[in-house]
Amino acid sequence: MALIKTNNLTRDFGGELILRGVNISLEAGRKYGLVGRNGCGKTTLVRILAGLDDDFRGGLKREGKQKIALVEQKAPDFGEAETSVDFLVRDISALGEQLDELAVQMGDPDPAICQRAMRDYAILREQYDLLDGDHAADNAERLLKRIGLGERAWTAAESLSGGEKNLLALARALLSRPDLLILDEPGNHLDAGGLAWLEEFLAGLPCCVLMVSHDRRLLDRVADTILEMDGGVITEWKGNYSQYRLERLRSAAAQGRSWQADKKRVERLEALVRRFADIARARPDPAWGKRLRARRSQLERVKAEATERPDIGNLDARVVFDGEKSRADLAVAISAYSKRYDDVVIIEDSGFTILNGERVALVGPNGSGKTSLIRDLVARGSWDDPCLRVGPSMRVGYCAQQQEVFNHDDSIEDAFLKLLTDKKEVLHHLGRFLFTYTDLPRIIGSLSGGELNRLQLARASALKANFLILDEPTNHLDIPTREAVEEALLEFEGTVLLVSHDRYFLDKLVDRVVFIEQRKFVEYEGSFSEYWRDIGAPAVQAARDGGLQERSRAIGDSQGGRGRDSGTAAAAAGRKQGRGAKAGQTGTDDTKQGQAELEQRISAMERTKEDMERQIATAFGKRDYTRARDLTAELERHNRLLNQLWKQL
Repeated sequence: MALIKTNNLTRDFGGELILRGVNISLEAGRKYGLVGRNGCGKTTLVRILAGLDDDFRGGLKREGKQKIALVEQKAPDFGEAETSVDFLVRDISALGEQLDELAVQMGDPDPAICQRAMRDYAILREQYDLLDGDHAADNAERLLKRIGLGERAWTAAESLSGGEKNLLALARALLSRPDLLILDEPGNHLDAGGLAWLEEFLAGLPCCVLMVSHDRRLLDRVADTILEMDGGVITEWKGNYSQYRLERLRSAAAQGRSWQADKKRVERLEALVRRFADIARARPDPAWGKRLRARRSQLERVKAEATERPDIGNLDARVVFDGEKSRADLAVAISAYSKRYDDVVIIEDSGFTILNGERVALVGPNGSGKTSLIRDLVARGSWDDPCLRVGPSMRVGYCAQQQEVFNHDDSIEDAFLKLLTDKKEVLHHLGRFLFTYTDLPRIIGSLSGGELNRLQLARASALKANFLILDEPTNHLDIPTREAVEEALLEFEGTVLLVSHDRYFLDKLVDRVVFIEQRKFVEYEGSFSEYWRDIGAPAVQAARDGGLQERSRAIGDSQGGRGRDSGTAAAAAGRKQGRGAKAGQTGTDDTKQGQAELEQRISAMERTKEDMERQIATAFGKRDYTRARDLTAELERHNRLLNQLWKQL
C-alpha cells in the first residue's frame, strides 16, 4: 500500500527550479535511500513530504491518517534543564496538561463550557491513549536503553554529544509510532559503533523508512530501494546502494555505446551536409538545393534524437593531492601524550608511531580524545617537541572537523592567493575541487559544510603537503565527491593520519589502526575491517549485551585477559592465526575460525569490488564503453557471490 504519492511535484526558490516534476510512491514497510548531489533538493523534498513546506506545485496525496515523523540534520532545541526523558515525552506531557485543564472545565457550572470540555477531552484522550500516555516515561526509558542511551535518561539533553542528540531525536520520532519515518543524514556525528547499531535498528523497523544519506555502507545494509535525485527529478532503482550502482553503470555503458554510434552518425551527416552545400553553391540546380534542405532537416532530427553522453556521477570531481612522499623514515612519533579538561582525564600517558608513507586510522568512541590529539599535533607538532615529534621533512596538510583552518571573513580568492601565485592558478586549482569562477568572491564564512570541507582539501593540495592529517574529511560531502577524494588519496604517495566514521572510506584507504581504549592509544596491525572484526564489533556487542559500563571489561575478556596497553594487537593477531584455543572449546573455536575466514573473504571481495568499480570509472573516462560493459557484467557476477557470502554471516 502506498503511504504517500507525488504527481509532478515542483518547487522553486527565487525563480530557480529545485524540484522539476517529482513522481514517487512510498510503500508501507519499504526502506528507501534518497541520494544525490549536495544542493540538489533532497532536504527540500523530505520537508515537503513531512508537511513542513506547502509552497509547491503539483500533487501530493497521503493515504488515510498515517503518521509521518521527520528527524532533521540539525539537532533539536532543548528546554533549560530538560532531561532526555523529558524531551521524549514533551508532546505527550503537553497533552496530559491539556487533559487536566479540560477535566477542571468539565466541572464548570456553565453547561456550554462543560459540554465543550467533555467533547474536547474525549478527542484528546483518544490521542493520549494511542500514545500510551500513562506509561510514556517508562516507555521512554526503555527506548533509551534500546538505543544505548539508558544511562543518559535523566541527563540534561543539552549536555549530550552530537551523536547522542541524533539518537535522541530518532527516539522521539519513534515514540510517535510513525507509519513513515523520514531521516535526513541519520548517521551524522555517530561513531563506528553507533553506525553499526543504527544499521541493524533501521533494518528491523516495521515502518516505512526514507533516509537521505551519503553513507554507502548504511545504504547497502538498510535500503531495498534507491531514489536518485538528479536535475530536480527522481529515478527509482530497486535494490541497495551497490545494486543501484551496478545497474547505473550497466545502463551508462549501454548509453555510452549508443552515444558513440549516434555521434558517428551525426559526424557523417554533417560531412554530407557540407559536401551538398558545396555542390549547391557550385551548381545552380534547384534539385541540389532541395537535397541540401532535406539533409539539413535529417541532421537536425538526428541531433535531437541522439543519445546523450553518459555520466556515472564522479567524473567532474578531479581531486588531486600533489605532495610527494618524503625520503625520511619517520612521519610522527607520539610519546607520553596526555590530555585533560579541568579534572577530567581524556587520554593518559601513551603514544604511537607513524612511519613515512603509512595510512593510519585513529579510531575511538565520540569524546575519547581523537580531535584533541589532532589539534595538538597540528598546533604543537615539531621535530623539537619531545611529546609530539613530527619529522622535519613533513609538510602538514590539515582538514579540521570544525573547519577552523581559514579566516572565515576572507573570500575564497583572497585565501588562496596567499598560497598560489595568481588568480589564474587559483581558478585552475580550485576547479579540481568543483569550485568555479563565480565562487572566487564568496566569503568563506558563508559556505556550506560540504563546500568548506572541499575548500580545506583544496588548501592541503595547494600546500603540496606530504603528511595529510584529516579529521572527518568526508563530512557533508556527497557520494560522488567522497569517491573522488578516495581516488585522490589512493594515488597520494605521502603519509595519512585519518579520523573518520565512514567505514566504507576507512576500508578503502587505511592499512593500520590506532584505537583509544581505557584512555590510552593501542596499535593494531591490520586493516579497518580486520580491526572491526576482532575488536570493534565485539566491543559494540558487549556494550549492547552488558551495558556501556561493562564495555572495557568485556573487551578485556575477549582478549583472553591480556593487558590492553601492550597485548591488544598481539592478542588480535593471535586470534586471526587461530591461537589461544581453550580446552573443551574446540567446536566453538572452529566455528569462530570459520566465521573469521568468511569475514576475511568478504573483506577481500569488497576490496576487489572497489577495484573493479575504479576500472569501470577509468573506462568511462577513456570513453571505452565496450570495456565498461564487459567489466560491469563481471562486477555483476562478483556482486552475486558477495551477496551470498553476506547472507552466510
